[in-house]
Amino acid sequence: MLHAARRRTPPLSTRFAAAFLSAKPEPQPPPLSPRLVDAAVSRCPSDALALSFFLWCARRPAYFHPPSSFDCVLPAATRLASHLRTAPELLHELQSLGCPIRPHTFLILLRLYWRGGMYPLVLHLFEQMPLWGFHHNAFARNVVLDVLLRTGCVDEALRFLGDNPSPNYLTYAIVLTHLCRAGDWSGVRACFTATLRQGFLPSAASLASVFACCSKAGTMHELLQLLSYALVLGQQLTSAMWTCLIARMCTEGRLDEACRILGNMMRSDSSPTVVTYTPLIRGLFRAGRHDKVSELLGSMESNSCNPDLVLYNVLMDCMMKEKRYDEAIDIYLHLHGNQMKPDAYTLSTLVQVLQLSRNIDLLPRLILGTEISYDLVACNSVLSALCKSGFPSEALQFYIDMIGLGIRPDSYSYVGLVDSLCELGRIDHAINVYRNVVTSNPDSDAYVHVAILHGLVRRGHNHMAYRIFREAVRQNYALDVVCYTTVLHGLFRSHLVEEARDLFDKMKDSGITSNTCTYNVMLRGLCRTRNMLAVTQLLTEMECADVQMDSISFNVLVVLLVKLQRISSATALVREMLNLGMKLSTKTCWLLSQSIGHRFILEDTIIAESEGSDSTSDLLVCSAS
Repeated sequence: MLHAARRRTPPLSTRFAAAFLSAKPEPQPPPLSPRLVDAAVSRCPSDALALSFFLWCARRPAYFHPPSSFDCVLPAATRLASHLRTAPELLHELQSLGCPIRPHTFLILLRLYWRGGMYPLVLHLFEQMPLWGFHHNAFARNVVLDVLLRTGCVDEALRFLGDNPSPNYLTYAIVLTHLCRAGDWSGVRACFTATLRQGFLPSAASLASVFACCSKAGTMHELLQLLSYALVLGQQLTSAMWTCLIARMCTEGRLDEACRILGNMMRSDSSPTVVTYTPLIRGLFRAGRHDKVSELLGSMESNSCNPDLVLYNVLMDCMMKEKRYDEAIDIYLHLHGNQMKPDAYTLSTLVQVLQLSRNIDLLPRLILGTEISYDLVACNSVLSALCKSGFPSEALQFYIDMIGLGIRPDSYSYVGLVDSLCELGRIDHAINVYRNVVTSNPDSDAYVHVAILHGLVRRGHNHMAYRIFREAVRQNYALDVVCYTTVLHGLFRSHLVEEARDLFDKMKDSGITSNTCTYNVMLRGLCRTRNMLAVTQLLTEMECADVQMDSISFNVLVVLLVKLQRISSATALVREMLNLGMKLSTKTCWLLSQSIGHRFILEDTIIAESEGSDSTSDLLVCSAS
């Protein structure tokens, strides 16, 4: 019955059947891939569509954006956020394009804008989640925690951590990382302890960071506790951990223990690096254990551990302190032979070596004849070294070459240029450079003003220095005690005593505190006038200001007393100098011997200073201290 009741399907027509049988299935779209997504994002006609498409792809089953895709869409997302300005506007714009606002949408946006460094927007998106009916998960909280720490809101970040109902391992790892970078050992110790109490075991990277922080800011006892914990935990000590332990031992002078730890490190199949050897070599050098240094350098060579620039700098510094100047220069030349470019520290050490060895004439050949890593700091170091060592022409040419390399000069560069021009007698050019600098940057530091004032006074252009100084005062530029001291010296050299005394009073009224060098300039100037009343008043003022007299002050007074034929007072002052461990200058000794009729004999305890202590440079340089 049922079979009889079924309706028979009418047969298909021949044409329809042929069409049905010949039809092919529609082609499937290609599977999503990062390359395809990135290409589509880059071709989107608008930033909003690019971000909407990116979010659509993220919603596809089993598809996850790699970091490179986040970087690809980031420019468009940044422009869109800058245009819309707020998180609600951004969300509504995406919603208007058909993009559903779901928890996953917030998480993608948080990750995207966190990666782009748009931290205020990240915090705003986090605040919007509850308003759209969504709860904060661990990932969102960790992102915000990282943002708070990155922006320096440490206290707020710690409160946020305390309010976190379900912190995970990554939560504590984020806090540990930031606290270690900041060197906050007390915070690191507390966070590390909390991590262990929560049952989380730190990774090797986190433990190495904690180890490094403890080696710099913690106690030796705490560092050894960390070492014991790592060993009990069964963790293999990394090269960085061994290095931190060795460096701390060297800092505390426990060199023998540091050497034993190095041996243990090598026996544990952990290869020491040049960073491991450097503090040990420095400590052994300072302890005078040169045989052990040679042994370590040989060990480095046998292990194919090549020295780096830091180690070369350490070796140069150690050789200089041991007065082995030729070997220090050889190290500098060896550095170039290994195709390494010296940095600012290398150049500074080289200048000291050449000055101490009285080979300063070699400076231009050693610096300018070799290849240097020309960043701004290195250029300024070379420029300063050439200026201070008496090579103004080379310094000027170096400045021109520096500009040719495309390095933009800063205030220190201009100081070197002004010094060079003044030393070469090109005063007008120096003044023009100075005025261009302070006009373009009225907030220039005081050393820019000191450079032109000192250069003019040194060349005898004291009236010009005074005019420029008064102009700087009228413009309310940043002038310090060195500027005032330099101009005071120039005024006294031009015999403008009343102008100098007036300027000294104005300096005190402006709130700038005089130092010993300032008082020495005033004392010398007033002593040359032989105005005992003014000298006595100045000495009383020095005592009230709690400014200690130095050897320059005593020598100036002794010379004045000798010229006034007050020999007994001068002799008493000399005895006081000797009791204080101060030395007489050559000029003072000569005047005393002449006044006493060659009966004045220098005892072995009196070592005369050179006449250079009376020079302008020595007098003014100390005012910066």
